[in-house]
Amino acid sequence: PAAQALFDQYGYNVYLSDHLPLDRSLRDTRPSRCLEKKYPHDLPTISVILIFMDEATSILLRAITSIINRTPSHLLKEIILVDDYSLHEELKGPLEEKIKRYNVKHPGLLKVVRHQRREGLAQARISGWKASSADVVAILDAHIEVNHEWAEPILSRI
Repeated sequence: PAAQALFDQYGYNVYLSDHLPLDRSLRDTRPSRCLEKKYPHDLPTISVILIFMDEATSILLRAITSIINRTPSHLLKEIILVDDYSLHEELKGPLEEKIKRYNVKHPGLLKVVRHQRREGLAQARISGWKASSADVVAILDAHIEVNHEWAEPILSRI
């Protein structure tokens, strides 16, 4: 019953998400020729924008954790969360506290931009871009997990 209620509310299996570790391992799905590819150390920095509106907290935290764990720290300048006017209380004060805990371990890495009214996806992307300060901006869905060496192929082409 609880799992179904969460599924009905969010449209995906939040019950399962809430029970998965935030830093779970993922199978490396790159083709073998990509596994052999080497990237230069000196690449542009990246700002990752995650846009959300009434997303499950565990989904956001897993996305953040995967980005931190699977992006070289010298390349990851910031993660910007853009809240397009969420109504769920857990995405306000409680999320801010979780963000503060991440920033204790990774000072200044996470930023939150909050819209004061629903602006829509296009405007949320622009808000994230305006708040960014890295050489490159990647706008990702909030319900993602990045995999091994996800950023390097993108940054090496710029």
